Amino acid sequence: MQPVPSVSRSPRVVVIDADDRVRESLVGLLCIGDRLVVVGDAGQPAAGLDVVLATKPDILVIDPRLPELDGGLSLIEGVRSAAPRVRIVVMGAASLEGSELQLAADGFVRKTFRPNDLVAAVVAAAIPLAG
Repeated sequence: MQPVPSVSRSPRVVVIDADDRVRESLVGLLCIGDRLVVVGDAGQPAAGLDVVLATKPDILVIDPRLPELDGGLSLIEGVRSAAPRVRIVVMGAASLEGSELQLAADGFVRKTFRPNDLVAAVVAAAIPLAG
């Protein structure tokens, strides 16, 4: 495993995923090791944007298969407009690689990730915060 760059404080993360069980698992996974602090989560895009605005996270982790949304792109655009400093990591299928959605995000991890892959993608998205 590669060493993880340190930041002055643990990056604050919000998780948005429509599946409650998956979202709870992601929150638990991201909290392991105290490298990241999950400050909120949501299952719907509108609620997710509200959580982002209320908690002011450093990083947003989303599953683009959200209900009432065009594959997550509208949420990314909404976050970019309302909270431009938030870094965005998308979890998605291999078919999304190279897509407009992946290009709009700051990080991408395949939904078939290993736990370390997701944590590494979120930590990598936080690297610009350290500078």
